[in-house]
Amino acid sequence: MKRASKVLALGCLLALVFFLVAGALAADVEPKVGQTVNAKFPKPMSDEDAKYLGLDKAAEFTVKDVKAPYFLVEQFSTTCPHCMAQAPVLNTLYSRVQQDAQLKDKVKFAALGQGDAEDKAKMWKAFQKVPFPVIPDPNSTLGDALNFHPYPVTLVLDKNNKIVFVHIGAFENTDEIMKELKAALK
Repeated sequence: MKRASKVLALGCLLALVFFLVAGALAADVEPKVGQTVNAKFPKPMSDEDAKYLGLDKAAEFTVKDVKAPYFLVEQFSTTCPHCMAQAPVLNTLYSRVQQDAQLKDKVKFAALGQGDAEDKAKMWKAFQKVPFPVIPDPNSTLGDALNFHPYPVTLVLDKNNKIVFVHIGAFENTDEIMKELKAALK
């Protein structure tokens, strides 16, 4: 009887180890500079937003469709308190980039509402006074492409779909972020 108990205990232990290893392998992995992100982005909510990005019309698009060398995209959620705190800071960053001769024509901005429908994205854009496109991403296409679903995440992609800048979580210091962006987007 003792032998059967030991075999059962060993079997349970092996099953637990297998379960934990499988879970760890399937877990989200933080995005890193140099990583390729092949994402098809959901359509912008308006033709005005599409025009800002350089698109012919409001339709699904890729980084290569954006008429700028770099695409800064914020992955957020309308129910995330960290994202709520980040929104005015990101608006400030956008304004600073627009005023910077070195970056102004190099970077287009968008925010993707992960898991958010259009009504929530519209509310977010109006309430947070976001001056750049806010795009609903109800199927979390960006999170799936990144294999990373937490938010907020700010990243810059180049025309080859490579991450050239990434910041996980909210940030408060736009001076530091501007320095990092200038260094990354030479």
